[in-house]
Amino acid sequence: MDRLLSEQVQMQDATVSVAFDKAWRFVEKDPLLAHNRKTVLRSRLCTFLESSIKKGERNTLNLANEAIRSLRAELAPSTEQ
Repeated sequence: MDRLLSEQVQMQDATVSVAFDKAWRFVEKDPLLAHNRKTVLRSRLCTFLESSIKKGERNTLNLANEAIRSLRAELAPSTEQ
């Protein structure tokens, strides 16, 4: 049982890592997020990815896209006045 749980955690970690790499390639060049510190962007991106994994998402492209959307919603400057 412990081995199965360990394998699941490793697979989730690998999925988050792949999704992070996909998302980061976009995020680091996104002009709407450029005003934020990289450490903040990386930390929030990981948080959003881990949240989606816990909800059951396993597709790395979906994970990356959802994390980018969430990050932009949270950190991009508001255009409303």
